[in-house]
This record gives sequence, C-alpha cells and structure tokens, in this order.
Amino acid sequence: MSNYILGFIIGITSLIPGISAGTIIYLTSDCANTWDIIKDFKHNILNIIKILLGIILGVLIFSKIIEYLFIYFPYETMYLFIGFLLFNFKNSFIKTKNLNIFFLIFGALIIYFLSMLSFDNEIVYTTFPSLSLIFLITFSLSGFIDGFLTITPGISGSMMMMLLGPYYLYKSYLANFTFSKIIVIPLLCYFTFDILGFYFGAKFSSYMLKNFEKNFQSFILGMMLASIIILIPNYFSLSCLIALILGILITRKVETI
Repeated sequence: MSNYILGFIIGITSLIPGISAGTIIYLTSDCANTWDIIKDFKHNILNIIKILLGIILGVLIFSKIIEYLFIYFPYETMYLFIGFLLFNFKNSFIKTKNLNIFFLIFGALIIYFLSMLSFDNEIVYTTFPSLSLIFLITFSLSGFIDGFLTITPGISGSMMMMLLGPYYLYKSYLANFTFSKIIVIPLLCYFTFDILGFYFGAKFSSYMLKNFEKNFQSFILGMMLASIIILIPNYFSLSCLIALILGILITRKVETI
C-alpha cells in the first residue's frame, strides 16, 4: 500500500468514529510494516512525510463532509458511525481467540468512566473557545489520545474523542479552517501531540499484540462494545435504520479494498 494512500486512509478514518485505521491496516496485513516505519522514524523520514501529507489531505477534504452531515442529518450520522463500529466489532470478535472476560469487562468499564468526563456537548460550532493554557493543555492531550488510538487495532481514536467530547470541536476547526490564531494555535497543539500519540501508539500496539495478544484483544472488544451502547442516540427512525445498515455495508467494502 502506498504511503500516500495509507496516510489518506488514516486521515479520513481519524474523522470517522467507529472505523479504526489501525484495524484496517491490521486486516490488510500492512500493520507490521507501518509500525516499523513509525517506530524507526529516524531512518524513515521520507516515508513518514508521505504518510503525514496523506493524513493532512484526508482530514481537510473529509472534515467539511462530516460537518455538513452533522448540521443536516445529526441522528442519521450517528447511526452511520454506529454501523461502522458494529462491523469492526464483529471482525474483531472473529479475530479474538480465547476471549478473556475479565479484560473485556475492564475495557468496557474504562469507556464507561471516560464517557462521564465529557469535554463539551455542542455538535456544530459557530464560535470557538477563547485560548487559555488549560484549554490548550486539555485539547493537546486529546490529540495525543486520538493519535495513540488511531494506530491501535480495534479502537477508533475519533470514537473515543466523540465520547470525551473534543471530536466535535476538532472537526469544526478543520471544516472552518482559516489562519486566525484562534483556530491555528489549537490545531498546531492538537497535531503535534497527535503525532506523538501516533508514534507511541505504534510502539505500544506492536508490543501488546506480540506479548499479550489474547488479553489485549479482549480489552479492545470491551471498549468497542461499551462505545456502541454509549453512542446510541435517544432517537430512532427509518432513516436512522438505513444509515445504520449503510454504515455496516460501507465498512465492509472499505476493508475488502
């Protein structure tokens, strides 16, 4: 897989809760190669630059689409994302051998308690928060978590950001990008820590899957299961059902490319 295409896929999936870039890379057998490139960044600067350029292009193109969907089809969009997550859960469950119930429950509880620490409640931003040290630190840490989980198979960084809250602010920054400092400074902080999280996530995932595969996969399954339940909106209609099915079908198609 081309590093430009790989970065583009990571960029798009970083904005789609439920689709894990790490899972897609893992299922296409590019996982070890990608982790090796990221871990040994000193000898792979050119390849990493290609991946980063692909990521930037992916997020800039797709952020406006996501923003439009949340403005005009908020519930359908949520069910579309839940469809993405359901398909990934099924695939991860199939790949998990000798499920460890303890780690599954532990993973579910982690997501539940994290969901209690909501960052914000706005889905679409028309005005952005004023800059402060506390805000920039919190937003930067969100970027680290996003990057860390983006490269981790089975769990979506954007899904976690949706649970914690910064997801909506992040995609609104991208969709309304200008060179104003109130947008540029938070995004620079986010991207810097996102790259750090990406690096450490690659090292962590490689180590865990090599040494604790069964427990790690069970933990991820628990996180995914809790995420599905928490993300379900208090509204359902025929259009939501269609969006849910569409999400499953899209994810199935993406993972066979």
